[in-house]
Amino acid sequence: MPIRTKKYRFVMSLVQYAPEETGVYALWQGEEMIYVGRAAEKAQGIQHCLLEHLHGTRGACSAKATHYSWEICLLPAVREAEILREFRAAHRRDPRCNAQSP
Repeated sequence: MPIRTKKYRFVMSLVQYAPEETGVYALWQGEEMIYVGRAAEKAQGIQHCLLEHLHGTRGACSAKATHYSWEICLLPAVREAEILREFRAAHRRDPRCNAQSP
């Protein structure tokens, strides 16, 4: 099941209120999910990861996102793998920016 929470505009004024907990997040460009990631450590929670994408620290591709969504979970790596597996089954490829990640 994909992340079903509300999508927020990918701007500093909203990202600063994203949760600092561990979990998964998705970056969107319009209606296309372009990246799925995980925040597996409390010190680098969802908010921290989103800020890195927003500032382009994690690459130019994900910095072009227009919206983001997130989900707090106890096992982010497991949940991320589940979301990616479902995306691949539906689209026969990885999200565009995941495919460009090192």
